[in-house]
Amino acid sequence: MADKPLTGFRTTKVKALLIYLATEPAPQRRETLTTLLWPGMPERSARQNLRQIMYNLRRAVPDLASEADSDTTAVPLILANRQTIQLNPKAIIKSDIMQFSALIKSVQSHDHLDLFLCHDCQQKLATAVSLYTSDFLADFYLDDSNEFEEWAEITRQTYRRQVLDALETLTAIKTRQTTFAEARAYAERQIEIDDLRESGYRQLMKILALSGQRAEALALYDSCRRLLSEELSMAPSARTTEIYE
Repeated sequence: MADKPLTGFRTTKVKALLIYLATEPAPQRRETLTTLLWPGMPERSARQNLRQIMYNLRRAVPDLASEADSDTTAVPLILANRQTIQLNPKAIIKSDIMQFSALIKSVQSHDHLDLFLCHDCQQKLATAVSLYTSDFLADFYLDDSNEFEEWAEITRQTYRRQVLDALETLTAIKTRQTTFAEARAYAERQIEIDDLRESGYRQLMKILALSGQRAEALALYDSCRRLLSEELSMAPSARTTEIYE
């Protein structure tokens, strides 16, 4: 709220509910939420727990301003009925996740002739990757809910894949534009996020070679080969080896 951290969450489950609702904006059935947060608990007890954490969430987060330009009336954070619960779509709620997803979807849906020539989409991709500072819920756990952890891991991998694909595209664009410093930064970011991503190594090897740093490119291949052997007991692909040769 107003760039200040929220406090007053009585339990981790309250935070988990807010995280889930913010990540999944569609109305969520109450039984889905109870199964997610209290797997194996009798339905009546789980529903009572859900009512309690919703009460705490409403107390922790006050009413928010409306999205409507002409409406400054505060609206509740949560909309709920007997079947479903969701964050109020009329409330002004912003998060890195929402912005990241919106930017990626905008690029994917834009009817451009060539992404490599679409400056607007390139800017959106650059903004999206700048929002990705760490893996989704990297330090947040619900030890008593495998269902929540499974959802978190699937969501984490989805965002990881999207940011890596965006970085790969930006690397290719900057390489074609011969802006090698930017291309190198994007390629290195790929490897920082996933140090087993061969396509990132291939792109970085090409950038180093085109920048006149052949020795560093060859050393990078050796690092890639060694890491793949140690972690996966496999050799680099033929495409990676071709670049090295």
